[in-house]
Amino acid sequence: MKWRHKKFTFMVIPDANSTVRRFQLSAVILVIGAIIAIAILASSITAFLLYRGNTGQIGQLKQQLSAATGDYEQMIENKDDHISELQTDLANLSEQTKTMSSRMNAIKKLEAELREMVGLDSADSTKSKAAKTSSTETDEDAEQFAMDGGKGGEELPVSDDEMALLIDRTRDRLLSLDEQIEIMKPELELTKVEVAKQQKLLAVTPTIWPTDSRRITSTFGIRKDPFTNRATTHAGLDIGGDTGDPIYAAADGTVIEADRSPSHGNNVLIAHSNGLRTHYSHMSKIRTTVGTKVKKGDVIGDLGSTGRSTGPHLHYEVIINGEHVDPSPYLRATRRSN
Repeated sequence: MKWRHKKFTFMVIPDANSTVRRFQLSAVILVIGAIIAIAILASSITAFLLYRGNTGQIGQLKQQLSAATGDYEQMIENKDDHISELQTDLANLSEQTKTMSSRMNAIKKLEAELREMVGLDSADSTKSKAAKTSSTETDEDAEQFAMDGGKGGEELPVSDDEMALLIDRTRDRLLSLDEQIEIMKPELELTKVEVAKQQKLLAVTPTIWPTDSRRITSTFGIRKDPFTNRATTHAGLDIGGDTGDPIYAAADGTVIEADRSPSHGNNVLIAHSNGLRTHYSHMSKIRTTVGTKVKKGDVIGDLGSTGRSTGPHLHYEVIINGEHVDPSPYLRATRRSN
């Protein structure tokens, strides 16, 4: 390897008047210098190429970051919109629970009124009063929290505390409604059974007026007989009217007599339950027959003045276990409201 020992002389001439400078470098140093120069050049080229590639990647990353930021901002906006929708749904649910509470108490009120209409009272009177009171309060709530109707006012943002309070109130209302429903189920079933029994009892109880007329011409009890002018016991109630006016069965029952007698004239006797009977006398015409099952309010004859009578009227009797009683307490309703 003789070339390692060779030397190379380099002359540097600064200008024409300067001294010439000479440098001698061995071949090894020149080779090493060349290698270093080539390495530096290669490194520079590599760095330049890497820089150009990274610049492109940085641009792409910036674009991706910008897109991700936009997506994130959109997600936040969508989330805010979703939260707003949930808050609105919760507000609607709260309004609906208020309305449901109002309707639940309205049902209680109807139940109390139904029991009162059919005469169910006794131990349930306190419950009925409570239901009426509760329903009155709820009616006011219903007016205050009605779902329909005019609304207005200033719109303010909802705070987290207000939403938390609304959630708690709505949850409490729903729990209360659930409890009320569970309580009302057996109560309504019991009321249904009791009302059905009461309806059957009312059907066979003479609670309606047997005539359209309300003009009483003679009451039950001791009176002066219109024919003898002596004190006698009047076994029924006389109701004045016009000849031909309809006469109605005062309750469900079976016709056991439909004939004519000297004292009662054309008359009908109806047997009801529990030993109770009603008797209708002085008819101008009988419109039923023995054995007929009649319903409360059915026409059984026409008002008249047959038999022992001074003018057109109905002599109406109520008989319990063979004993005549005053019919007046039974005259509580018309045919439409019985």
